[in-house]
Amino acid sequence: MGALELSRAFFEQTALPVLQRDFPEASARVAVGLVGNGSECFGYDDELSRDHDWGVDFFLWIREKDRSALIAPLSTWKQEILRSVPPELSRRRSSYGGDVGVMTVGDFYNSLIGVPRCPESLAEWRQAPEENFAIAVNGDVFYDPCGEFTAVRKALQGYFPEDLRLKRTAAACMALAQTGQYNFLRMAKREDWVTVLHTRTMFSDEAIALVFLLNRVYRPYYKWAWRRMMELPILGRDVGEELRGLALSSGFEEEALLDQRARMEHVCGLLRAELSRQGLSDSDDWFLAGHGEQVQRRIEDSFLRSLPPQVFC
Repeated sequence: MGALELSRAFFEQTALPVLQRDFPEASARVAVGLVGNGSECFGYDDELSRDHDWGVDFFLWIREKDRSALIAPLSTWKQEILRSVPPELSRRRSSYGGDVGVMTVGDFYNSLIGVPRCPESLAEWRQAPEENFAIAVNGDVFYDPCGEFTAVRKALQGYFPEDLRLKRTAAACMALAQTGQYNFLRMAKREDWVTVLHTRTMFSDEAIALVFLLNRVYRPYYKWAWRRMMELPILGRDVGEELRGLALSSGFEEEALLDQRARMEHVCGLLRAELSRQGLSDSDDWFLAGHGEQVQRRIEDSFLRSLPPQVFC
């Protein structure tokens, strides 16, 4: 059982009855869960995860109007419940681990995405990295009787505004064309092997990014991006297996390089077909740059549409 499931069980079976006893009124206004940047919040923790910042723990999120009245007493309460009824696998925090404590709903979301609620403008959506949005909606909410924390979470799960998705899709198409379809073999002919490997890595990263965009799912931190992509319904496993083969392919001989290039082109073909299926491009060009230009033209926001297709924002 992972730390997320263990934390839910500990809270529901041990901590919740004590919370409701010690804070009979305030407990109806508190949300509790485990959300954040740990592997357990993505459900990917394993034996390797247990050496640091892993184990049973939970946040308590409160309303802004309860800040002065509840943060200190709930923080003391949480420390006491973990001390007096210690879970078998309690979290051991390292000097690099984040604090899992008591905070307002607004402070939690502000710390991740720069605003205390769901962003309301393109500028607000663009000010935080995509991986922070993935963190903001991962994990699990164990308890939220008043629903304030969950309301923000559900709004964020609705994904980026369509114009921003289109802009990032266009940029990913341009980058895939530039790396795998254009520069990979050109740099191989120059025998610039460092750049060949870098180009191949950039191609994989952009392919993963585009699969997340096509699924309307936030891409997590690079450590978990490929694994999460493999779970996505739209091209996740198809592209993921091809990228696995690309990663395992080795050698700079002509035959090996042509095999790698063929794998990249297969990925591009899968992505071209999905762009067409979603109505994002009606181009029949093999080169993804043409599709990126088509996607760019579908953007309604004048500022985003005015930027070059290859610009990521």
